[in-house]
Amino acid sequence: VKTAASDVLVALASSHFHFVMSELQSHLKAMGKVPDEIVLLTLGKMACSYALRCIPFVGMTLLALRTMLSQVGSGRILRAVCSVLEQWSKGVNTYFCNREQCPLPHNREAQLCEDIYPVFRYVVVNWLDCEQEENKQAVLGAVAAMMGVLLHEERHREHAWEQLFWLLHQYQEVRDTSRVTKSLSYVLETLEGIQTPIPLGTALAISTTVHHQLSDVTKEPGPAHKAMLSYCIVLQARMCPEETVVFLHSQLSGGSEAGRVAALDLLGALAHSDAPATREKLPQVVEAVQSVCNDPSAQVRRAVLEFIRELLSSGSQCCWAWDVVGHMFIEFSRTSGRLVRAEGFANSVLQVAGGLFAWETAEEGALRALCVDILGSLDISLRGMTKLLWPRLLQYVVPAQYSGMLIPLSRCLRALAERQEKAECEEEEEEPDAVDSQEQGRSPAWLPAPQALLARLLVVAAAPHKSSERAVAALQLLQSLHSRIHRALGAAWATEIPLLLQYLEGKVWVGRERLGGLRRGR
Repeated sequence: VKTAASDVLVALASSHFHFVMSELQSHLKAMGKVPDEIVLLTLGKMACSYALRCIPFVGMTLLALRTMLSQVGSGRILRAVCSVLEQWSKGVNTYFCNREQCPLPHNREAQLCEDIYPVFRYVVVNWLDCEQEENKQAVLGAVAAMMGVLLHEERHREHAWEQLFWLLHQYQEVRDTSRVTKSLSYVLETLEGIQTPIPLGTALAISTTVHHQLSDVTKEPGPAHKAMLSYCIVLQARMCPEETVVFLHSQLSGGSEAGRVAALDLLGALAHSDAPATREKLPQVVEAVQSVCNDPSAQVRRAVLEFIRELLSSGSQCCWAWDVVGHMFIEFSRTSGRLVRAEGFANSVLQVAGGLFAWETAEEGALRALCVDILGSLDISLRGMTKLLWPRLLQYVVPAQYSGMLIPLSRCLRALAERQEKAECEEEEEEPDAVDSQEQGRSPAWLPAPQALLARLLVVAAAPHKSSERAVAALQLLQSLHSRIHRALGAAWATEIPLLLQYLEGKVWVGRERLGGLRRGR
């Protein structure tokens, strides 16, 4: 009933704000007693719903709260008071971000910090060591919100930094650590907004704590909490990118498997960030990841591939970023060499149920599938992708150990070839920063010769396989590459390859007479 009554008052305030606020203030200022819980709950909701309209009442509200803080006895009232402090402090921060919508004298802005500071000090001195979980969570939210206000005022900033270490310590004190992470992200967002640098010791403490939360296998965070922890590191990297990248790089050189995986996940989040400060550090990030590309752990190798997925989906058009495409093929070929040899023993005892060979573990099979999936999801629609990707992908068509990736490889190359032909017809140019790999020092000898492409794709198209998809991909790519193999092949292949494709797809029967006719028609 109290909650419903509170909601009615808040709704009424949309049209009668001053009437409702005046009534709440009169109950809050009643001398000699702590106001009823519904008054406190409604005050908190008012600041949440009408932040800017509450700003003129901040001073009197906090002054009234100060007079009754020492009388707070029950946990319910403590949590209600903390809710008021949290919501009103967030309302002040909202005002700082939207000053033009609620103009106040400049000295009044400094006064808002002065109004909050005494309440902040009381809570810090008297309530930080409360024992009940619900009370801890309430105090945590209130302290973080008040810190967000005090960080705007230089004279109080040091006190806020001190309590940030207390906030990080709460990961060890509370059961539901997601609230700690939420409070930490709020403080970091505030810091980014006011463009205040983070002290080096504080930045290291944040990185260490967040990384530990992600790598602690005894209490692994859920997906939503994990995303929020990553967001905290991204926020910090926007303000101190060098220190953040150096710390994560250091976590790759040693420590536990879980620690290396967590560091790679965080580096992936940085690679996907569009902030200029983190974009500038991408070469350093990629270099850090390359140091663990040969890690023996399957989990670390998977994390490297997921990092590559994030990097390639970030839309970067820098050549060094796209050079990591090659690692997918290297990873894929770690076991494919043995699998290629095993294909010659189709009826041998080396085959086992489920299609796996005896020497390929489930983890290796999953890594191979992940390589195929990442390559298949490449977005080649951005301008500049033809020059960036064409030489990097074409070199993997001929080697036999990459046959398992031919389907997504064919799709990418065919799309790139189509874009290239269209650009030539329309005399379009690629983006100027999308530099050809040859200009990056890569020799043309790395690219396969036309006769090698022709031979390899014909072999794949004719080779027996449980699925015709690979043969179809080979023929489709062969058709797209006809002008690069020999200019005279276009007309003939335009007739014959579609017919072969229909045959592979089961749509038409190609008999000896028809094939003979095709040969005579050449």
